[in-house]
Amino acid sequence: MVFTSAGDNTKFFNWWLSDSQDYDIYLYYYGNNDETYNKYASKVHYAKKGKGSKFQNFYKFYKENPEIIQGYDYFFIVDDDIEIKASDINDLFKTASKYDLQICGPSFSRDSKVSWPHTLHRDRILTYTNLVEVNVPLFSKEALKELMAVYDPVLIGWGIDFLATWANGLYMKKSYAIIHKVHCRNPKDSMKNDDKRELYKIKGADKREEVWNKYAYSIGCPRRIHALEYGSIRNRKTRKNK
Repeated sequence: MVFTSAGDNTKFFNWWLSDSQDYDIYLYYYGNNDETYNKYASKVHYAKKGKGSKFQNFYKFYKENPEIIQGYDYFFIVDDDIEIKASDINDLFKTASKYDLQICGPSFSRDSKVSWPHTLHRDRILTYTNLVEVNVPLFSKEALKELMAVYDPVLIGWGIDFLATWANGLYMKKSYAIIHKVHCRNPKDSMKNDDKRELYKIKGADKREEVWNKYAYSIGCPRRIHALEYGSIRNRKTRKNK
């Protein structure tokens, strides 16, 4: 499953859709334009109107549709502005399954907006880590269950990547990874048409760090996790040249 919350400026349909895609797209629309909603709904497996951020809407969907959740093994919960080809999404799911990963995500191209240096694209298959950024996480069904058990819908993005690691084990060295064989672009704010990030159209978005800090303290979760790497699986060609 690919899941996203979409606003009015997304171009996901130019990137994620293909006759060869091996996944279903589920979408919540948080805008107010019926024509836009109908356009999105015509292109995806499932669409619904719902105010809220990506994880707020996914939490609602998860609680309301357990029978749908049971039908999928992996869940790519991705921001609607991420530029990634359908063939690469297919490969992301395949790599997660091949290496039995609980949480993973694609690497970012060099022209992306990047918060964590270890997520930048490199010449290798994957690098094991303890932190996958909140805008592109792919979860196994088991890892998602652990996250949903501790997630609270007051959270809007900030801190959910820390929460996912904490919920599934802080010291797992081969469970989480950045998939470098798949890379995407996270557009910089200067590349976007809207001067104000659509995120800030969601109620409470301007206080999301403060909300996270209070919630993390209340459940005993670290408010920050230092990003670590635990080794890589390299491409065969790269290994031969070493």
